[in-house]
Amino acid sequence: MSLSANQLRVTSSPDLTRWLEQQNISIAATTYQTNRLFFVSGQANGRLKLHERLFDKPMGLYVAANRLYMTTRYQIWDFHNLLDSGEKSQEADRLYVPRTAYTTGDVNAHEIVLDNAQNVIFVNTDFSCLATINPDYSFVPLWRPSFISKLVPEDRCHLNGLAMVEGKPAYVTACSATDTAAGWRNHRLDGGVVIDVNHNEIIVTGLSMPHSPRWYQGKLWLLNSGTGEFGYIQDQRFDPIIFCPGFVRGLAFWQNFAFVGLSQLRSQSFSGLPLEKRLMSEGNRPQSGLMVIDLQTGKTLHWLYFQSIIEELFDVVVLPGVSQPETIGLQGDEIQRLVTFPESGGIVITKPTAKRPSKGATPPIAGLPQPTEAIAQLPTDQPISPVGAQGLASEVKYQRVYHLNSSNALDYDELTFPRLRQRWQKTPPQGELTGLSASINGSIVGLAIAERLNVETAKIISLFVLPDYRKQGIGTRLVAYLERELKTQGFQELVLSYSTSSSTPLALEGILQRLQWQPPQITLLLGKTTTENIAKVDWLNKFPLPPSLEVFSWPEAGLSLPASVEKDRLEPLNSLGLRQGKEVVGWVLTHRVAPDTIRYTTWEVAKPFESRGRGISLLAEAIRRQINSDVPYLTGSVSHHYPRLLQFVGRHLMPYLTGVGEVRQTSKLIKSSEEN
Repeated sequence: MSLSANQLRVTSSPDLTRWLEQQNISIAATTYQTNRLFFVSGQANGRLKLHERLFDKPMGLYVAANRLYMTTRYQIWDFHNLLDSGEKSQEADRLYVPRTAYTTGDVNAHEIVLDNAQNVIFVNTDFSCLATINPDYSFVPLWRPSFISKLVPEDRCHLNGLAMVEGKPAYVTACSATDTAAGWRNHRLDGGVVIDVNHNEIIVTGLSMPHSPRWYQGKLWLLNSGTGEFGYIQDQRFDPIIFCPGFVRGLAFWQNFAFVGLSQLRSQSFSGLPLEKRLMSEGNRPQSGLMVIDLQTGKTLHWLYFQSIIEELFDVVVLPGVSQPETIGLQGDEIQRLVTFPESGGIVITKPTAKRPSKGATPPIAGLPQPTEAIAQLPTDQPISPVGAQGLASEVKYQRVYHLNSSNALDYDELTFPRLRQRWQKTPPQGELTGLSASINGSIVGLAIAERLNVETAKIISLFVLPDYRKQGIGTRLVAYLERELKTQGFQELVLSYSTSSSTPLALEGILQRLQWQPPQITLLLGKTTTENIAKVDWLNKFPLPPSLEVFSWPEAGLSLPASVEKDRLEPLNSLGLRQGKEVVGWVLTHRVAPDTIRYTTWEVAKPFESRGRGISLLAEAIRRQINSDVPYLTGSVSHHYPRLLQFVGRHLMPYLTGVGEVRQTSKLIKSSEEN
């Protein structure tokens, strides 16, 4: 069965709708990636119903009778059902209204439950503890793992899930047993643990990013997310019963059935896991959605997959005795007009609202995601005292930016150089990101970001300081503190590449020299020009090809690309191949990097044809095709590993270039082998 609404496409097993109706249940789930709380239920016409509303980063869900609790970016929401038994609002037999919001601040709250005294308990992931709410504080800590030395917002072990037994906290899951800032990120493969809350002891080790522990039918169930497995704990080890095609997170039970949430492997936190390798070896792709698993057989009974928009799920709950649940969101006027009171006899609809003119800007709605929401308030690191700081520098606070990934990093795009959005359009993200910010009175004035290349090496991909705050040592300190942070994560080497085609090198090379980086080495020669200029070269028509060689369009031929060449934006105008008979003997491949610019990405011919000028003939054909088009600019680069090609550019292209630059690379050992 498939369902499509507002471009959200869903497919499911054929009998899921009928089965939900037979069981008299509905499902609620959250996805923080697209800021949705949604309900899945059946309909009389045999089709699935999907009802959704927007909230700001919804995560943990908990259902209790007529109440629904949900953690969001900086609030905990308490939803109340407005409908009495047997009452309906249009087709809905359960209508949740966001009645109360408790402001915790952005503590990365994960799962939420009620204890046997009806007190809210939630997993405070940034502060590595279990906490409750209190009107006098943002939160009150209740418990923390024995290996966590202090309460600081550093997400030290990625505490994420909580299992209750007889209404009391009993077990938690964490991605590691580390006591350093974001230390869990280096232990994703097998550092996960289960902790007995009452004894504060680790009872299971060797898991891969475990989530969603649940006590059900006398067993402790959980999701070993990094392996994609659902199972239970027996004799202090994890016993999987089924492999699921996705990053498993979000677990609920009903009768003899388990409901498991699936996420795609979209972020760096999910890359390199055993799950990814298993899916690749089996030729499968990760799914986003839900699975219903029969506990008696250990097999999948039903499934629901999202084919667009939603790529991650966080939590799942079952709503017993509910056939069509809905919730009132924060955007429409329902939340203003639907009211209840004692003896109201149900929902009362007030008069239609009239929008009144305002002299001020419309304020944002608390609890709704903002269209482009930069994370202004960063988690507070331990204060770092800048050495020799004077004047402005003494007012600057340097701190790590946690939970940075290729999605939310774009919120900082105005504070990056080179721009990350442009970078990732050309080169997809390779690994986890580490950010270090400089701020004054809570406002960011500088930002440095590094990307993980492998276990030992990270690369600085962005360094930016606002113009009004330059030449005051902020950039130097950003790099120095970033070095320190990456060293604590176990990296041994930092690398940096930069272009001389801007005003960057003078200031940047001064920073690197002060911090004792290696002298930069030239790795690429960069060039750009116009079709008007390049049309003047004398060899464009000098080397005609013999009849035995044929130029063909590479995209039209449907051939695979060399491993180092990106598929996206391959330019059909002049991405050309050269063949002799059926054998491909050369190519020039280009990319449209802007509406008015083509980049000449790679140019190669087989060695027997090099000395005959066939490569020049092929390049000339590609250039002629661009000259005859309406694309006026062309760019390219040559590696210093190809001296003959550099010589060709120097002799035959340099006079016609309108701009020339270099890419330089440098590195620094931040942790010697002796330190290891």
